[in-house]
Amino acid sequence: MKARGYGDSEKGATGTATWTFCVPAEMKFDYPTNTGMSYSFTNTGFFEEAQYRYNSNASNPSCIQAVLIWQHGTYTLEDDGSIKLTPFTSDGRVQVQDPCAATTNIITYYNEPTTLSDWGIIVDPDTGNYQLRLNRFDGAKLPYMNLVAKPPNMLPTQVLTGVNASGQTNTRKRSLTSSPLDIFKRSSAPARLSLDSHHLVGLAGVAGSVVVGLIAML
Repeated sequence: MKARGYGDSEKGATGTATWTFCVPAEMKFDYPTNTGMSYSFTNTGFFEEAQYRYNSNASNPSCIQAVLIWQHGTYTLEDDGSIKLTPFTSDGRVQVQDPCAATTNIITYYNEPTTLSDWGIIVDPDTGNYQLRLNRFDGAKLPYMNLVAKPPNMLPTQVLTGVNASGQTNTRKRSLTSSPLDIFKRSSAPARLSLDSHHLVGLAGVAGSVVVGLIAML
């Protein structure tokens, strides 16, 4: 099955979009309307990830954490059907707001390589939308994601921040579009959908009351 195109979710009422979510050079997040998560993929091997979630506190329900995560880097499609995400270590950011902590608002660096054990695409029988289905490294399923946008809008697919030889912080301006190229799925997992479209596509979905955005592989 050809693996084509990757996109991203919309922001605002739809959920958490990667490209408007974080400005890593400014250590700054732009809060979306809803909690959720979003992935963007190019077919040249790059990804972006954004998460906005709440962590409950059973012992003190008023101490709910808000967590925002953004990172980007490269990915590979493995022969066993998994996807491996390797972030650019200097660019990832995480912000935690905790009203009960000594420091109620912290933003710092974030780097978490990720393995998604399996992926596939179906057509949702209820909506007719393309739907991406992903499993975490331990087999736990992520919420299903429905197609909402194309092509992907991403920050530049390169290291955006860091320190050069003179000790100065390097930053780069953002670019909102990635160019489509063909790649092929190298996977032993059964293919669930094959498309001939040459466009990049994006997915976003809803799980309960949580809006979730994720990028499709078609």
